[in-house]
Amino acid sequence: MNNFTTDKNNNKIHATALIGNNVTLGKNNIIGPYCVIGYPGAIRNSDLKDGKVIIGNNNNFMSYIAVMIGEQGDTIIKNNNLIMNYVNIGHNVVIENNNEVGVGTILGGHCQIYNNTKIKLGCTIRTFVKIHNNSLIGMGSNVVKDVPPYQTVYGNPARCQ
Repeated sequence: MNNFTTDKNNNKIHATALIGNNVTLGKNNIIGPYCVIGYPGAIRNSDLKDGKVIIGNNNNFMSYIAVMIGEQGDTIIKNNNLIMNYVNIGHNVVIENNNEVGVGTILGGHCQIYNNTKIKLGCTIRTFVKIHNNSLIGMGSNVVKDVPPYQTVYGNPARCQ
């Protein structure tokens, strides 16, 4: 892989990636081209931008991904997640373990993605929505309310199928 450097924790970081001082990286992550991690999100009428981004181990951030810092709290991405191209991860989002977030997906602020979830291409997840364990969000869905465990949802607005 060209233009990648490897840090002391075996993270592979592309030369074009921008990683803020407010970011903590675990081990064995891949940060692809043109990722921006640790920039403040757009929070209307707020000067509080003191949060961090905490990234666990074995995550793969493909290219053109934005991960915003939290407002009075942190944005957290735990372990073994695949974040595909052109994904926006809003402030204070928590992504647990073993998830896939598809190309072009937008995660609004304060979302929580639990374990073993697949979010397919081009989805929009509204702020404060929780997507519980082992769920599948169909391509192009707009998710405006919480998704229970073991559910498949799709559509606009997304509904359980």
